[in-house]
Amino acid sequence: MRLILLILGISMTLASSAYADCTQEEVCKMLRKLDHFSILDRCPGAGPLLVECKKSANKKVEDLPEPNFVDNGDGTVTDTVNQLVWVKKGIQKKLKLKDAKMEAIMSQAGGRSGWRLPSLAELKTLLYHERVKNASGKKAWIHPIFEDGRGHYYWTTTTCDEVTVIEDRYQRKTCQVGDQAAWLVHFNINAVFWFYTDLEKPYVWLVQNLESEEAQATK
Repeated sequence: MRLILLILGISMTLASSAYADCTQEEVCKMLRKLDHFSILDRCPGAGPLLVECKKSANKKVEDLPEPNFVDNGDGTVTDTVNQLVWVKKGIQKKLKLKDAKMEAIMSQAGGRSGWRLPSLAELKTLLYHERVKNASGKKAWIHPIFEDGRGHYYWTTTTCDEVTVIEDRYQRKTCQVGDQAAWLVHFNINAVFWFYTDLEKPYVWLVQNLESEEAQATK
């Protein structure tokens, strides 16, 4: 009986040692898919590594300069500061992120091609400093030159692998699930939050680089 207990004790010690040898890189990867308790169950000594992973994962968005919007009169708006062209009104379709990207590629809005989804930094430039009536005649936290009557929330291409921490007017938000989720901008409440990319809920707002628009004009 003592021999059996000794063998079991050695086996458990070896198994624990194997899990305890997890590297920081391995722990950081696990953090994208597992909660802390699951990671500590696999890697009992990983507490300090989890702290380091969280420190290294605090990636924030870098905001763009204050925009200057000009209505082009064809359903598009140009930001002359950040050299971007936007559709004036978001597309009212609830899509998964991959489908939203395809929607942008296929669009001929304003008689133009070359549309794409915006990054988080780009879409945040559409936020306005107060809740005012926009081009739809209804109120939202969007620059009044644009039309978003109900203040929907829209996809960006910025995943939680690129930006992990956001601070909006409400609170600090953290996302540690890597490229499984992407950030959204909600114009009705002036908020930023994240959704899993396979959820068919957010809407689509299109943008393109100004150079792209100018190149089309020369064709």
